[in-house]
Amino acid sequence: MKSFWNAIRDSLHHAPALVLATLCSVGIAFLWGSNIGALYPVVEMTLNGESIQSWLEKGAQSADAEAQAIKQQLVAAPNDLSENDRISLDRRAARALQTRDYKLWLVSWADRILPRNPFQTICWIMGLLMVSTLIKHALMLTNDLLIGHVSTSIVRDLRIRVFDSALAMDRKTYQAYGTSGLLAAITAAADGLTAGLIHLFGAAIREPLRIASCLIMASLINWRLLLLSLVLAPALVAIVVFFNRKIRRAASGILSRNAGFHEVLLEALGNIFTVQAFTMEPYERERFRQCTQDMKRVQLKMVFWTGVGKPFTEMIGVAMVAITVCAGAYLVVNKQTHLLFLKVCDTPMSVTDLLIFFGLLIGASDPLRKLSGVSVMIYQGMVSSELLYGILNAKPVLAEPAEPKKLLGRHHQLSLKNVSFHYHPNQPVLSDVSLEVPFGKTIAILGSNGSGKSTLIQLLCRYYDPVSGSIQLDDIDLKELALADIRNRITLVSQSTELFNRTVFENIQYGSPNATKEEIEIAARMAHAHEFITQSLADGYNTIVGQGGQKLSGGQRQRIALARAILRKPEILILDESTSQIDMSSEIQIRETLQAMKGQMTILIITHREALIALADEVYNMQAGVLIPTEQQPLKLDSKAA
Repeated sequence: MKSFWNAIRDSLHHAPALVLATLCSVGIAFLWGSNIGALYPVVEMTLNGESIQSWLEKGAQSADAEAQAIKQQLVAAPNDLSENDRISLDRRAARALQTRDYKLWLVSWADRILPRNPFQTICWIMGLLMVSTLIKHALMLTNDLLIGHVSTSIVRDLRIRVFDSALAMDRKTYQAYGTSGLLAAITAAADGLTAGLIHLFGAAIREPLRIASCLIMASLINWRLLLLSLVLAPALVAIVVFFNRKIRRAASGILSRNAGFHEVLLEALGNIFTVQAFTMEPYERERFRQCTQDMKRVQLKMVFWTGVGKPFTEMIGVAMVAITVCAGAYLVVNKQTHLLFLKVCDTPMSVTDLLIFFGLLIGASDPLRKLSGVSVMIYQGMVSSELLYGILNAKPVLAEPAEPKKLLGRHHQLSLKNVSFHYHPNQPVLSDVSLEVPFGKTIAILGSNGSGKSTLIQLLCRYYDPVSGSIQLDDIDLKELALADIRNRITLVSQSTELFNRTVFENIQYGSPNATKEEIEIAARMAHAHEFITQSLADGYNTIVGQGGQKLSGGQRQRIALARAILRKPEILILDESTSQIDMSSEIQIRETLQAMKGQMTILIITHREALIALADEVYNMQAGVLIPTEQQPLKLDSKAA
């Protein structure tokens, strides 16, 4: 609920639109109640051959006669009445005279705009009813547009904020939500919140106002009878609360199943070639069918509780009207003012009053019925807001320094001092690692899978922080530098090359948006990618590489990634098995490029390929999280030897 209040608070930025939408709702409610209240008596009087003026004049005469009769009673028996009785009669006489004067004023007003012919009057009233209905629908359209603008603006802002938060997440927080969870939040949860806000600011305001307009007008006819009709209101509230709790649980289940649905979908389609290579299509089909079946089951629960709640709500509403019908009919037929020992009215009700009263109650029942569906959408919005604001309010594990230090110019030395790290307390990954790397030096790190090499790289890029020890650039801990400053100095080329479904040109330019075409081509030549780009790809640098670069071979993807890194001209270049899918001849050419770059940047190489190890000034071996220096055996490989 707190998260939903946050969404409502965010909506206050659009206060003018909300105020205007609320005014439209007020106008809709007024027209709804007044149309019902005016239609019944007008139809009755005109069908009886009366005009509105004659009906009002008759009412004024009746009120005047009542006042005169009361005055005669006071004059005829002054001593037979108690002081309280005289006061009560005086008040009745005064009210009757006020009624007479009011109806005479209405007669003079009606004469200005209404004909006295009954048929012409009903035609005029029907025309007015059509105009008021048109105005009401214009107000409803305006209301819907304003609420839609506010709701979609809020949700667009939330989607942007969630997306921004996802991009800024540290690895641990991101893994906690997963791509599927974030996708479900940005799509399904945002849609659910949109629907909730639309119904909250729209129908949740408009429908109660419509109910209120009918009840207020009904109270002007007979407020005691209205109270009697509301005797079952507590039961109605209890039923609505009960079913809303069930619906909220179902809505929460739908959202959680939605995250699982996205997970299965992304995994199967994102790894489609692996699925096909291992003939796992039947297994993935079954997983997808199972998760959609789970969603269907929870959605059916929502349908069930929503469907069951509506008849209960309507039955209570019908019962409320039935009580009023029976009570009102008894008063009119028997010309009574009391029901048993309860006083319901001062004078017996007329058939016209009762018809108007019934019409207003029926007019209140329609928006009451709609409110049951409104509550469902609002609860879905509440559940969706929990996920969205949970992501937005998640505290990052890696905190940006409040006042980051600035490393002016190029760094001179990268230092690891007694660095230890673990993902789980009882499973150390790095133990007391120390290393000094002056700028321009090339370091190679070897080691078996799981020895801690990749974890060391993630610490250098500050995707994680060491559990103990520190990583420094020129004696400044990475924790004291802005993340953007660190990552602008470091470029990583990993074994799992990540390309975007854009052109080759855009993929190389990624990270260096101001690079010129000539600079991009030079970087591609240095990565020995220019030849295959211009000769093997149909559109050269304008070729779309496909999702994840799937239209290219593994070696081609790695060379484009290397070109992207070279173009960035980083201070520290990290190569993590970055040539594992490149043929030996091309790798030796790349080695020559890197050899030419030595001294211009610090290069950290993680590889088992001898051609790249030969570049290293120092070689280290990572064994069970411990960094051990080794004797380097310089290799002299050339393209012919390859």
